[in-house]
Amino acid sequence: MPNIWTHILFVDQLCEELERKDLLETSSAPLHMGAQGPDPFFYHNFLPFLPDKEVAEIGMLLHTEKCGPLLIDMIERGKSEKNLLQAFILGFVSHHILDRHTHPYIHYHAGYEENKHQELEVLLDTVMLARERNLETWKNPVHKKIKIGKQIRPISSFMHSLLSDHYPETTTNHKKKVIQESFSHIQAAQRVLYDPWKWKNRWFGTLVSSFSHQPIREKKDFLNESHMEWYHPATKEKRTESFLDLYEQAKNEGTTLFQYIFEYWETGSPEVWDHIKKIIGNISYDTGEPLEKRMVNQYSHPIV
Repeated sequence: MPNIWTHILFVDQLCEELERKDLLETSSAPLHMGAQGPDPFFYHNFLPFLPDKEVAEIGMLLHTEKCGPLLIDMIERGKSEKNLLQAFILGFVSHHILDRHTHPYIHYHAGYEENKHQELEVLLDTVMLARERNLETWKNPVHKKIKIGKQIRPISSFMHSLLSDHYPETTTNHKKKVIQESFSHIQAAQRVLYDPWKWKNRWFGTLVSSFSHQPIREKKDFLNESHMEWYHPATKEKRTESFLDLYEQAKNEGTTLFQYIFEYWETGSPEVWDHIKKIIGNISYDTGEPLEKRMVNQYSHPIV
């Protein structure tokens, strides 16, 4: 998955493209939290001295199983929800679209050792935000972008209902409160990882460095703007796209999908609903391939 800043950038650009800046003005926090998709579950009890309650398994399930049905149900429910939950849903959908287009690139170029995946994503955050917004990630506290306050309760209840229907084992194995805790913990984690003066990186080393936004000293082509060959990590198909190419493909698909969602929520048109279901499909966040193919990422050539 791209990291927190790139997902925020992506959903913001979709809203700007469709002239829906009202969402950014009135509902930016739930929109941006939604744009983290299933990732908050990976932050549950993120501090190393806290007990691991295996909540991350929820995040993995959402990335790799029943992806389409959950998203389609979310969008359907959104038709009768208020603005804050609609914004959260749009953000969540945007996370899926960006992941399925860019995740293969990240898996191939990060590999599968320790925290290398997160390390590359954090680097891409810094490169993308500098390029698109002239923003220095390490000087801007991203936790403020996902500060949902009291909105955490309706969002958590909404997610609990969806998980109960689509992944009942998760709500059997975990108490309802872990959902709200996960949304709280991703905010807390980003506060901890914010390190503009670098003292946390110096004192805590790899516990922080792979996850903390910092200036990039290496001169590497992290975006593959030179269009060097790489391979899909699951299919081994030869590719030459840059990260920017894949990001643009995701943006085009996301813009079309958002248009249909806005129209469906307004009109309830069965024809528009069919378009939505066709675009969503049932595709893995992780491989970008239909889940029926049961593909697994395994190939890589790390650049970090």
